[in-house]
Amino acid sequence: MTRNQKYLLAIILILAAFFRFYLLFHWDCGSQCSIKDFKVENLQPGMPGGLFPDEAANGLDVNLMQKGVLQPFYERGNGREALFFYMLWGGVELFGKGAWQHHLVSALVGLLSVLMCFLVTKKLLSFTLDPEDESGKRRAVNIALLATFLMAVNSWHIVLSRTAFRAILIPLFASLTFYFLLCTYTAAINKKKLLYSFLTGASFALGFYTYIAFRIMAPILFMVLLWPLLGALKQKILKAEVKTYFWPAVSFLVAFVIFFYPIGKYFYQHPGSFLGRAGQVSIFNQELYTVNGVQLTSKPPLSVVGSVMGEVFKTQMLGFFFQGDLNWRQNVSGYPFLSPLISPFFAVALLAALFFAIAYFFAPAKRSRYWTYYLLIGWFFGLLLPVVSTAEGIPHGLRGIGVIPPVFILTALGLMWFAEGAMSFREKLWQKKLGSGSVWDWNKPVSGQQRFYQFNSRLLKAVVALFFAALVLQAYFAYFVYAANSPENFYAFRSDLSPVGKYLVERCKKDSTYLVLDKFSVQTTDYITSDPKGNFDSPCSVPYMQVDPENSWELKGLKAGDQIVFTQSSIFDIKKFKAYHPETKLVLEVRNQFGQAAMAVYEVK
Repeated sequence: MTRNQKYLLAIILILAAFFRFYLLFHWDCGSQCSIKDFKVENLQPGMPGGLFPDEAANGLDVNLMQKGVLQPFYERGNGREALFFYMLWGGVELFGKGAWQHHLVSALVGLLSVLMCFLVTKKLLSFTLDPEDESGKRRAVNIALLATFLMAVNSWHIVLSRTAFRAILIPLFASLTFYFLLCTYTAAINKKKLLYSFLTGASFALGFYTYIAFRIMAPILFMVLLWPLLGALKQKILKAEVKTYFWPAVSFLVAFVIFFYPIGKYFYQHPGSFLGRAGQVSIFNQELYTVNGVQLTSKPPLSVVGSVMGEVFKTQMLGFFFQGDLNWRQNVSGYPFLSPLISPFFAVALLAALFFAIAYFFAPAKRSRYWTYYLLIGWFFGLLLPVVSTAEGIPHGLRGIGVIPPVFILTALGLMWFAEGAMSFREKLWQKKLGSGSVWDWNKPVSGQQRFYQFNSRLLKAVVALFFAALVLQAYFAYFVYAANSPENFYAFRSDLSPVGKYLVERCKKDSTYLVLDKFSVQTTDYITSDPKGNFDSPCSVPYMQVDPENSWELKGLKAGDQIVFTQSSIFDIKKFKAYHPETKLVLEVRNQFGQAAMAVYEVK
């Protein structure tokens, strides 16, 4: 890498950090605003403003870890792989329990994923280059920088990097697996091949502790490794290839077995946990199909499944260009996954790469230079399969998170092809104006044509600068203006439950406090009111009795001093409650920044 390329990488990573950490929390110091009075407990959620119950469920498993229940997989919520929870545990021990503490861990993983996008792109595009091809290496680095920039300022990845879902680990571990695999192939020293193959196996195995969608990496990696061997077989060099990679393969398998063993053993002992929620949302689940209003009681026919799969695939692909995921926790609601400024380049590169990958598939020996496109296409369509094989919430930003690195690698390739083609056309056009073989003599007086050429060059640089600036500003507006001023976004993360939790802990009267909140959402208050250090015998740990909103009016035996706490989701139940309990009076109401009632506390007088 040149010095300028290193500077550009540093700038891109700083930009990525800004979009993932800016306004993640704010300092609520009250009257104590001196820096010397700074305390971690004064940091409050910023953007996103709360902890959604699914995020809080991760924290409830952190509670189990604090109690000494250490597992590779936890059964809560249809089953969850535990690697992300162990990372959260570290954050909890350092900063305590709350929304921003979880989002901080996710943002750090998102930033590391951006860095890995650069490393894997650089390694992938320089894989087939001659060691002496310096211009080719510089080009590979430039494309890697471009892919990294596009990922850094993409609103889809920004949202997921600031949401504490364990799926954020997939882009990181998929990139690590392919990066170390490429390092294994390119290492000149056998000891390095053994080291990198061991790291490949470890990264691949650890990916199974991230999110269920990562499991599709197994057939992807198998195909990526198998097909070059077929090419070697045709070229009658298979024996040499086996000799070269026998011990690295052993190293890979040893690492994989070591790191996969705990979760493999768990699934062997709990086979029903292996599929979990995947079976519920699968397109093969008959419960998702109705005919004339009647639910199917047997497996749907393959013709119906194929039709549904095609429609899901079409909708998910259109999400890259038009309307993306509507869920605020997985995307800026309704925004396409890719900016319209870059999506055409992605489309062209995807089609071109698909053509090259198919050509490689049918002739791996003759077209070995296309292996990189084969890997990219396998990576993209393979990790798109967890979306295509489900029929819920399509287009789905979270299940499709694994395709993020290849999407931006392909987009960067498309942009580079366009830029190189445009520059080549421009040079040919100027040569035609000058005459074949003519060159300008810059020592002669500047002609009108030369002035126009210089102006054209400056204009071109300005257009490129405006293009990159537009992508940055678009991402900033999408998240820090549009999303930050959308009440629906804050409610999607249940921002109302943060002040509710704070109030419940400060009150600390479990026997006289009723929380009107549904059983799913109460996961958030259960977690944020639990003791930060795992002392679950503390009287202020979960200091309330949960009441289902629909049955709140049935509360009996209320006595003076009892308080009933309503949240934003149960505000509309107050009217019926008051009709049956006129003896209660409103003693506290908290409104959010949009003027909406986030919490209402009634007390028996």
